[in-house]
Amino acid sequence: YQVSNLRGKVEKLWAQLRPFYLQLHSYVRYKLKQEYGDHVNLTGPIPAHLLGEIWAMSWLNIYNLTKPYPNVNAFQVDKGMKDMNYTTHDMFVLADNFYQSMGLPAMPDNFWKYSMFTRPKNRSVVCYASAWNMGHDKQGKEDKILYRLKMCAVVNANYLYTVHHEMGHCQYYLAYNEAQPPEFRAGANNGFHEAIGDTAALSVINPTHLKKLGILKPVDAETKHQQNINFLLRRALEKVAFFPFSISLEFWRWDVFSGKITNQHLNAGWWENKLKYQGIYPPVERTEHDFDPASKYHVTSGTPYIRYFIAHILEFQFYETLCKLSGHKGPLHLCDFQGSKVAGRHFRKMLEMGNSKHWEDILRKLSGSCHMDAGSTLRFFKPLTQWLQWDANRLLSTYDCSYCRRMDKLESSETEHNLSRTKRDVESNEPLLSSVRLEDEDANFDLFQEDEQTSQKAKNDFFDRMIDGLATFAREANITKHNTAVHTKVVRKRNRITAIYSKAKVCRPNEPTKCLMYEPGIINLFAKSRNYSELLWAWKGWRDAIGPKVRTDWERIIEIENIGARENNYTDEGAAWRTNYQVSNLRGKVEKLWAQLRPFYLQLHSYVRYKLKQEYGDHVNLTGPIPAHLLGEIWAMSWLNIYNITKPYPNVNAFQVDEGMKDMNYTTHDMFVLADNFYQSMGLPAMPDNFWKYSMFTRPKNRSVVCYASASDMGHDKQGNEDVRIKMCAVVNANYLYTVHHEMGHCQYYLAYNEAQPPEFRAGANNGFHEAIGDTAALSVINPTHLKKLGILKPVDAENKHQQNINFLLRRALEKVAFFPFSISLEFWRWDVFSGKITNQHLNAGWWENKLKYQGIYPPVERTEHDFDPASKYHVTSGTPYIRYFIAHILEFQLYETLCKLSGHKGPLHLCDFQGSKVAGRHFRKMLEMGNSKHWEDILRKLSGSCHMDAGSTLRFFKPLTQWLVKENKRLG
Repeated sequence: YQVSNLRGKVEKLWAQLRPFYLQLHSYVRYKLKQEYGDHVNLTGPIPAHLLGEIWAMSWLNIYNLTKPYPNVNAFQVDKGMKDMNYTTHDMFVLADNFYQSMGLPAMPDNFWKYSMFTRPKNRSVVCYASAWNMGHDKQGKEDKILYRLKMCAVVNANYLYTVHHEMGHCQYYLAYNEAQPPEFRAGANNGFHEAIGDTAALSVINPTHLKKLGILKPVDAETKHQQNINFLLRRALEKVAFFPFSISLEFWRWDVFSGKITNQHLNAGWWENKLKYQGIYPPVERTEHDFDPASKYHVTSGTPYIRYFIAHILEFQFYETLCKLSGHKGPLHLCDFQGSKVAGRHFRKMLEMGNSKHWEDILRKLSGSCHMDAGSTLRFFKPLTQWLQWDANRLLSTYDCSYCRRMDKLESSETEHNLSRTKRDVESNEPLLSSVRLEDEDANFDLFQEDEQTSQKAKNDFFDRMIDGLATFAREANITKHNTAVHTKVVRKRNRITAIYSKAKVCRPNEPTKCLMYEPGIINLFAKSRNYSELLWAWKGWRDAIGPKVRTDWERIIEIENIGARENNYTDEGAAWRTNYQVSNLRGKVEKLWAQLRPFYLQLHSYVRYKLKQEYGDHVNLTGPIPAHLLGEIWAMSWLNIYNITKPYPNVNAFQVDEGMKDMNYTTHDMFVLADNFYQSMGLPAMPDNFWKYSMFTRPKNRSVVCYASASDMGHDKQGNEDVRIKMCAVVNANYLYTVHHEMGHCQYYLAYNEAQPPEFRAGANNGFHEAIGDTAALSVINPTHLKKLGILKPVDAENKHQQNINFLLRRALEKVAFFPFSISLEFWRWDVFSGKITNQHLNAGWWENKLKYQGIYPPVERTEHDFDPASKYHVTSGTPYIRYFIAHILEFQLYETLCKLSGHKGPLHLCDFQGSKVAGRHFRKMLEMGNSKHWEDILRKLSGSCHMDAGSTLRFFKPLTQWLVKENKRLG
């Protein structure tokens, strides 16, 4: 290629393309997740065998899985050609006419005489499409130079493209054979020849040209937009997916030649490149006994491959140039330069030069620049890029997810040096921060204060938040700094153990066909069964089905994650996780909160133990811990399902919400309207039209869906309208009424910070805030005061009111207070494993020590180190940090009490309903609007007046129950 540092030039081109590729990768990954479930990790690389082709070189064959608008036919070219009775010969005539329309020569007679257009019936042939320059015929006359095509075409869009591509080779032959001596009768470089026909084919296989031909029919404006997006996605699956494939192959080969990759690491080096550039990994373990590069013919045959990357760059660059010369206006992908003699004249001049000059000079003659540039490719796909940003906003884990940050880590070692907490380092990361205009954002964050000193402090805070974000960015890249091949193993191991979890089931000993999955089987059994032996069977069976199978992989994952954390200057992975909260001694703060809560929890534990003793007799010891399987749930995380056993006043109905809603003929839609009205009553915005249009409120009748309730921030639609959604399978009952308000709280948070903050700060103040927001509102809704306002609960006399309140608070405590020790027993155990305080030889013992210490429960059968009971909880298996849920539960009561004070509430805290308080709503909205633009403690202080988390609000909420429990436990002895 006669240039210095070809690799550097290619890397630069890839740097231009990579952000768009990551958008495409993220979108495709999501679609594959829908198709293959747990086999695909939403925040990881893609298994290499799922992309529609043996090498993942083109993803075109998964177009039907990924089609943006499934009901819009973007590319019914095959059908259109069939309807117009096209033959294979017609396709070649069409291509010849296309080139002639630009003033290029017709194919000579010998082309039509000797080319092979279709598969011969009387002999076997190799059908790989190719163009041939056969030199002169036997008379040796200059006007008898022979050109041929060889292919086995059929009438469809792919072959229509290929015919134009191959005839491009022939046009190149015709041009330089006529204009140049033999020495210069060749392409300007190896990529030029491939690019010529593809340039023409881009003009032909596009909606504009195909409609001219009558193959595609005109459509209305909305359908046209959707058709274009489908068309561009189809093109991107073919063209854009190829870029990283080609360089991962050729860079690997160059590194083998140079010795950078040794013979001892050929396969490891191959997969490191696949991960780094394509974001794919092998679906089964590969070792140096394998040699996967040989699965590609060009590696086996020794054929240089970088020409194809260059050709793909050049085809878009040539195409854009010819479009400009033809006078095209509008989106680049809709350009058709057929018939432009001006474009044809310049094109022919370039073709005639052969390789008589340096290829960069030849490129400059046509395009005006001697440099290859991926800008043309990006402009071609610009509408698709924009569509991915608005329609798949929740999928743009591209720049949020840890995996893609890890890909960034692989891309450049610069990142490692740009993350210290200094102003200089922020400035050095200007590309990352280029979307942040400080002067504009100062106004958004109320940074311009009358006091100049205050203003400067605010600006410094802004810088600090950006630096904190960069620190997180660095931390989440920790594994790949260690070794990309190792990271591939982590992803594979993590996928393997989560798959074991998701498929786990418990089968009856004598009836192996009668098995229970977690949902709904085990959930329902623990909710309803009071049979000690049956509960024990399910409890033990669930743990036996998972723990021993995943333990070895899990231990290895922890080891690797710790290596990555230490390379990023953390003592261990647990310390890295805790940095998300940006406080010193997070564990100490959590311990302090637990110390506040523990006396109340012990009262609750003692009362529940007594009630379980009445139910299960000698199985429960009145002075000891509680058997772990008797608390109404497989993990003893919530005790709500044993409310009927533990109800303080059995004859008083505290919570006949389900019956009340039924009597009032509530529908699921009514619950969402109720929640929307609740937030609006406080002055918060109504849910936008797209919410009601696209949310899923109930289980669809015509398809299977995952019903786990969730809220999604989809950004904005193409008209710029807000798009937030809820997905759940609600039914009319108290639990779902709570959940609807909770999920709509997420949506209110999205709406607030999306409007007020730049993208960098559109997130919860910390990982616990998002969960706390909706629960804060739900505490106001699912309480006796609010439910009586709605008419769902009926008024009662004073004595019954007290008893009803105690029943209500006990029910709440079984759900909320029981969770506190569960969450910290889990996370403290995991932090101790990361730190080495709990070793691999004592994983299960350490788990049950924490369960006893914090929850006061113990295993009902003997457990040993052959077991691995922590894996029975999905968050342990999947590696999901859990302390956020403890923090969320603390915050919801703290935020709730603050809003109650702002609303002017007087009386017991648990009876506060701040619906309708514009004052509370105004302060609440201000907090939501801040996103994570400031430290979460400062945001907390803005609303509550204190920057510290405090369990006092929780204790004040449950104060009447605490007083009752103390008396009752004393009475019960």
